[in-house]
Amino acid sequence: MTTGEQATTLDLMPRAVRDKLDRVRIKLHLKEWQALTLAERLRLRDLPCESDADAQRYAAEVDALSLRVSGNPAERMRDS
Repeated sequence: MTTGEQATTLDLMPRAVRDKLDRVRIKLHLKEWQALTLAERLRLRDLPCESDADAQRYAAEVDALSLRVSGNPAERMRDS
């Protein structure tokens, strides 16, 4: 698979999504990411996560998707 194909299918989690997940202190494993549909991956990539309200909506969206694919809400990062 070429880099362009990976960008189209989003098989690997884009940096923008990883940054948003860090902001909301959620771990989403690659296996969970790859269980999402392309539309869901695109949605997580494109959803805003700038304001506190955006971050709350983003976390809720990730929780709902995680619940669908794994049966559990998303894993939270521990404070260091």
